[in-house]
Amino acid sequence: MSNLDLFTLLSRKIFHDLINPASAALNGMELLKYNLANADAQALEDETFQLLDMSIKKITAQITFFRFCYSDPTTAKNENVSINFINNIINDYISFTRLKITYSDDLEQLNKKYAILLANTIIAVQSLCPQGAEINYELIDANTFIIRVNNPTGKINAEILEDLHIPGSDKTKNIQVRYLNELTSIYGIKYEVISGEDNETSINFCNAN
Repeated sequence: MSNLDLFTLLSRKIFHDLINPASAALNGMELLKYNLANADAQALEDETFQLLDMSIKKITAQITFFRFCYSDPTTAKNENVSINFINNIINDYISFTRLKITYSDDLEQLNKKYAILLANTIIAVQSLCPQGAEINYELIDANTFIIRVNNPTGKINAEILEDLHIPGSDKTKNIQVRYLNELTSIYGIKYEVISGEDNETSINFCNAN
């Protein structure tokens, strides 16, 4: 069994064990809010209650997102997912970050391996641009897509940018970039990072097969 296979099995178990109580807490909170709205609406404005509500939503969104990111990559090669599905898990996750995402195309479906690469790139971008960024996804054709990262503050984690500029290198230090490299190797995809003007960085993914 490879290290990646072991990681996939372990992460599947961990996220399965976590998502059930998180979902139960989320459903319980929604029921509590419904009951309070009819009995004691003022309690909904309490800061402690709002913090608890936000924390439950955040942890549930994170578990759902990471569960998708680190799912078995070998099952995704010839499968599509609806854009609504990937939009929901991404938007729920980034709503608690300083990231925003847009799509250049009116997509209905997305190849699952592209969706997994997009989700994992988002995690890398979150560390690359700690002060926030605007992400744009554009599907060029069946074999090529571009993720553009606009960083309004201009603040970049230089170490992660360096790792991204040398895909597949054994010298990569950031664990998320290393995992991204593993995924692209499995999917037969190459990527190139281009640092442009106006604080924009483009990550071009192309099917190498």
